[in-house]
Amino acid sequence: MLRLRPDWYSYLHALRAREIEAIFQSCPSQCFTRGLELGAGDGFQSKLLAQYAAALVVTDYSPDFLSHPDTETIAYRVCDAERVGEVFASGEFDLIYSSNMLEHLPDVSVALAGMHKILRDDGIAIHVMPSPFWKLCQMAGFYPNFVISRIERYFLRQFPPSADPSRTWNNNPKVEGRRYGYLRRLLWPIPHGAATSNLEEFRTFREGYWRARFAEAGFTVARVIRGPISSGYGFGLDAARASLERLGLASEYAYVVVKGGWNSPHLRYFV
Repeated sequence: MLRLRPDWYSYLHALRAREIEAIFQSCPSQCFTRGLELGAGDGFQSKLLAQYAAALVVTDYSPDFLSHPDTETIAYRVCDAERVGEVFASGEFDLIYSSNMLEHLPDVSVALAGMHKILRDDGIAIHVMPSPFWKLCQMAGFYPNFVISRIERYFLRQFPPSADPSRTWNNNPKVEGRRYGYLRRLLWPIPHGAATSNLEEFRTFREGYWRARFAEAGFTVARVIRGPISSGYGFGLDAARASLERLGLASEYAYVVVKGGWNSPHLRYFV
């Protein structure tokens, strides 16, 4: 067996754990009364997030991801992030959290308006988004990842599809008519999110872009927290990653936002 990079899910879970640690490092257990996670994926991060909320509602657009039974503190629900304002009650949550999800929504404005409605006046929302540096790494790592993937598949013929980040899956199920042929995928990276081009993603992954979108929805950005370095391909390169982080670079930013005011009792843990 030949593997030139870590197992994809082990790598991804370690990254998500570092993300939670960076954001909630000063936050006490069960700091929030009722939290909502949007775009939870396989639910790994949900269990880490649950320690900070007495009750947590975990949602994803796809029912395939949410096959977990409810627990005493976690309830799993299928929910479109653009419909949260219709699904949940006004002021129901004092924490809303999403990780690498907003960039996949065709209508971010509708989603943010819904979140503004269901967030308590003294609540906070935290949204983690890729940075332009992540996009640069995605572009630069495309061809090295192509070569590594083919080598691994040749020597490991039973390579599980779900463990190989280079295999294609629908990252953007809400984008109708988005189709990329085999040759297009082979020769050049496709957009990561709902954007129509890689160039557009360099623009929409900027901090200024998201500050403007949050302001349009009635939110105020209280703090922007740097996240860890990652390429999106599962490369290890821990020494290089640590060096880049010491230089102040980040593959993602966590935007801590409030509903226009600064009266949230939880803000002291994040600013």
